[in-house]
Amino acid sequence: MKLNDGEGLMSQKVRELYEQFPYPLRDPGQEKDRLLMPPIDTLSRVNHYCFGGTKEFDATFRALVAGGGTGDSMIWLAEQLRDVGGSVTYLEPSAASTKVARARAEARGLSNVTYVNQTISEFAKSKPEPFHYINCAGVLHHLEDPEEGLRDLTSVLKADGAMGIMVYGEHGRLAVTEWRKMIEPLLEDKDLQQQLAMTRTLLSALPEDNMLLKMGGGSGFIKGLLENDPEIVDLLLHPVECAYDVHGVYDFASSADLHVAAFTGFFGFGGTGKAHYKIDNLVRDPAILRELAAKPLRDQQAFCERFSGAMPLHAFYLTREDKGQTAEMLPDAELAPYFFVPPNKTFFDDLVALAGQPVLIEDGSGNAVDLTGGPDLARLLAVFDGKKTVAELVAILRDEILDTQPIDMNSIAINTLGAVWALFHKFDWMLSSKPGGWQKTDGERTLGVRKI
Repeated sequence: MKLNDGEGLMSQKVRELYEQFPYPLRDPGQEKDRLLMPPIDTLSRVNHYCFGGTKEFDATFRALVAGGGTGDSMIWLAEQLRDVGGSVTYLEPSAASTKVARARAEARGLSNVTYVNQTISEFAKSKPEPFHYINCAGVLHHLEDPEEGLRDLTSVLKADGAMGIMVYGEHGRLAVTEWRKMIEPLLEDKDLQQQLAMTRTLLSALPEDNMLLKMGGGSGFIKGLLENDPEIVDLLLHPVECAYDVHGVYDFASSADLHVAAFTGFFGFGGTGKAHYKIDNLVRDPAILRELAAKPLRDQQAFCERFSGAMPLHAFYLTREDKGQTAEMLPDAELAPYFFVPPNKTFFDDLVALAGQPVLIEDGSGNAVDLTGGPDLARLLAVFDGKKTVAELVAILRDEILDTQPIDMNSIAINTLGAVWALFHKFDWMLSSKPGGWQKTDGERTLGVRKI
């Protein structure tokens, strides 16, 4: 059945849902006290993974937030771009959600946002000037034809542009899938308010072994749901949704002639989710690890998804050029690695004091690596200032830090620098850009060292 304007019946139901329950629940009055910073839209990450660290973020930079909801991504992008004159277009068909997003932007004094009350399809047909970066998080999986939605977004993306996308994860969302199958026969002939009341009643009496409790990490997840109607509706009562496994993500990207540049973070305290897709973070057996490492990257990532069983979503960057295999490698010689997560005040002194002993380097958000380092590690890390290029760092390591030996010291220096980069890039503690380029650091985390 189709509506007169050509929009599907399910799409109209989605519009009605977000008019009743703008999502996510946000209070514009809180903008004075806090700034939400979705990791996927942090421009230092976007620059590193999507633009090879070479992007100029200036007054010509245009970002689109497609399906902007109550404004989390719009606010964060506009805040980052306000001082350089860049602009954000907020695209959202829900008037109720737009009202909240606009009030939040006004509370922050943001004037670099344009508001468009249309669907992705309607906006694409208007043929706007293309964008450098498009955010579309939690939206495409709610369209009747997600692939068509992605192609529409691609049509308004610059030739060298990039997207930050989030879709539901098939395996980690199994609890929701089973809940929806269970409750579907009870939803017929009930309006949304009646469905919500019934769902609240069922959630309040969940058995301890129900998968929803395990998915949420404990009863606190359900308690939070019961206090937040938009969360219940979006998670459990949405009329249209689909989910993807890792291979499905790659196929989804290919449907629009795009490539997965990298998986990244979406939730949380500044953290990154990309480490969950790395086999060496999950598998310790050397023989199995070697066998997995011989497989294509997407197969390794698919293994990680199934092995963990706990990825409720996938957040990732898409580009027209295939950059997925090079994203984790040591940056090109002319780029400058820098601390995206800055060391705390005692970091280098602690590394020197604990040289030769097992230590833990951690960022305060659950990400950590253990190692036994020497004073040379502290000396090397101290010169990662965002100004010295990889070529200059190799020369410093070769000529000033490593002992001169009658062998190819240049190769040793490159390999050593590559190992250090891999260690600190694992959780996005280091990123790269042009020397002195866009190097805004993480505002929530710092690196610390402690003895194990």
